[in-house]
Amino acid sequence: MTIFKTGSVDPDDYPELAEHPLEGRTQLASETGYLMKFGDVSHRGLTPFDVVSLHDVPAYPLPKTALESLPAHVRADLEQNGAVQMFASYDRDQHRFEDVTLAWEDQEFLERIAELVAGDLSLHEAVDWTVVEEAERYTVAQWVDIRGVTEDAVRSNVNSAREKLLAEEDRDPTGKIE
Repeated sequence: MTIFKTGSVDPDDYPELAEHPLEGRTQLASETGYLMKFGDVSHRGLTPFDVVSLHDVPAYPLPKTALESLPAHVRADLEQNGAVQMFASYDRDQHRFEDVTLAWEDQEFLERIAELVAGDLSLHEAVDWTVVEEAERYTVAQWVDIRGVTEDAVRSNVNSAREKLLAEEDRDPTGKIE
């Protein structure tokens, strides 16, 4: 399933996304500003922009209740990127998603977090640093909502990670601080 932004899409920010809905010549209204396309497993290798351009796959307005039923990290991705691809069960009567998982795999994130934990960072420091700073995946506010912690906790982990990583850079190969 692919959910993508429609309506007031800024063509400068999302040129492909803004172009394709207009090509379809079908104007769909959505209370949330998002449309959804149900696909099959063969669409897994396509980007969200490729799925949007599939004219033989109909698009449906995304109801507010469906948007609200998405997990916080999926909504944050949708806000930030304008589109998400995911696997989920969808209850058409209740307009709710269940068992939502994003279609992409983040093996690189896991490897980087494992690398940082193997160093001097705690798991929380490594995760917060990787997600917020290195990958710039989420803003602090979005990540706080996903993790269910305070902004101070995330900022503290990020600052602590930064200090530890800077200290590592200052060491020479023998581990001594310059």
